[in-house]
Amino acid sequence: MPAVRRQRFKAIATIDLTPLMDLTFMLLIVFVITVPVIEYVTDVTPPEMNSNQTAEEIEEPVVIVLNEAGVISLNEQSVSLQELPALLQEMQRQRSALTVLVRADGTRPYEEVVAVMRVAHNAGVTSISLMTQAERSK
Repeated sequence: MPAVRRQRFKAIATIDLTPLMDLTFMLLIVFVITVPVIEYVTDVTPPEMNSNQTAEEIEEPVVIVLNEAGVISLNEQSVSLQELPALLQEMQRQRSALTVLVRADGTRPYEEVVAVMRVAHNAGVTSISLMTQAERSK
């Protein structure tokens, strides 16, 4: 009968540091990414209401409408593209700050919308915005 060898098991004196290093690097990456985001959090407190300004002093914006036929309306009054700068300049003289909203029909070419905005800008209006229609939920 063959002799049975007995193996002696040696105690392992070293600890595998690979999982510990993986965890350390993962935490380092997480903190490197999250710390800059935490530093740049914006203040979300609402602005204070200006009680010095009454409702009468708040001026309504001027609405320029470009309908599906290509007719330009300024405050519900039909005007031509050539008359528009003079009317806007007159309104600018009467008000402290003039805000223009442009509402155009979706079938009109974008070039016409840009032309209306360019005329308003050349008339000295600094606040020009496009009005859009809200999406309908399906």
